[in-house]
Amino acid sequence: MLHHLIWALVAVTTFVVGSKINSSNPEQSAGAKEGGINSPGNRRAETSGEDGSTRRAKSTRSKSRTTSETKENAPLTEEGIAELGAIFKEGNLIERRLAFAEMLKQLTPENARQMREQIAHMPQDSAEFREFHYAWGAIAGDEAIIHGKDTPKRDMAAALAGWASEDPQSAMAYFESLTPGEQNNGALMKWGAAFGLADADPQLAAEFAIERSQNGDKDAGKMIHIAAAAAMKSGDREEVTQWAANIPEGDLQNTAFQKIAGDFAKENPAEAVDWATSLPEGEGKNHAVGTSFHHWANRDPREAASAINSLPINQQDAATYGYATSVVHKEPAAGVQWAANIKDPKDRTNAMVDTGRVFYRRDREAAQEWLANSNLPEEAIQRITGGK
Repeated sequence: MLHHLIWALVAVTTFVVGSKINSSNPEQSAGAKEGGINSPGNRRAETSGEDGSTRRAKSTRSKSRTTSETKENAPLTEEGIAELGAIFKEGNLIERRLAFAEMLKQLTPENARQMREQIAHMPQDSAEFREFHYAWGAIAGDEAIIHGKDTPKRDMAAALAGWASEDPQSAMAYFESLTPGEQNNGALMKWGAAFGLADADPQLAAEFAIERSQNGDKDAGKMIHIAAAAAMKSGDREEVTQWAANIPEGDLQNTAFQKIAGDFAKENPAEAVDWATSLPEGEGKNHAVGTSFHHWANRDPREAASAINSLPINQQDAATYGYATSVVHKEPAAGVQWAANIKDPKDRTNAMVDTGRVFYRRDREAAQEWLANSNLPEEAIQRITGGK
């Protein structure tokens, strides 16, 4: 369970793709913002004289500590759950975190509804709200999801993610029973499935993304990112490479190799290049090489440029593409010049468009002068200037 809760913490913000996540600190929004114990006013009250709420919180915390010491292995009573809830709502930062951790530890299908009452005040995009429903889904499956149908907040996707992490077959049977509208609406059910499957098995998550892509889901590429991030957790480079190689050739496999290369390059771009250039020939390899050089150029452009010249000829275009689209953000004129060095006509045009757009935004006058001598077709120029 601890493994799943940690993954839920990592995944919590990515559930809401394309929407704004509440960036406020939950402790502040529920404490300082609501006049809780963390607010400056209440801290002053504690030093100058305790008010009623402070005394009640301290009394509740003291009683809870006594209860936990004497009944450490006993299931929580309704009173014990209420005491934990009071600490979670009124305690200081550390006490709140400890209380929430204890709530997850003591969560059972039988007490889940009362437990939920203790976190119901939290924003639906807060970590605690989502982690609780993830944990509930993991132990109770459809019961947690069905409860979410009657609540105004988005908790069904997190519950489905928890269920899929523990019992992917049953969770996906439920998901498939939903209408297309229910799978894709604001309840974010497809994202719950994507995250839960990634936690259970990255291969299942990849298969889910492939199926979604075949059905026309434009978010399938983002789902492959989720699956790739989960696959990377193994720390086994050969295993991760084989995982990506098992994805059918095309956009999803290219995206998977890009994601993996980017993560490798953040740690050591030179090693990432060695890995990428050793892959079997294909578009996936080209994307991995380009992404590796993109990150390397951002860290050390001179070293990366020197490494391009040492590559076999058939790999230099991909490396140059990645290099050009990186350096253009710091030196726009240099970026378009590197793009123009690509030998393949189609790739050269695409790279010049990608870098030219940045150049045009940064220095329109200089970019227009460059365009006049670029020998680019009119259609490509329109893509750069926004004419099309």
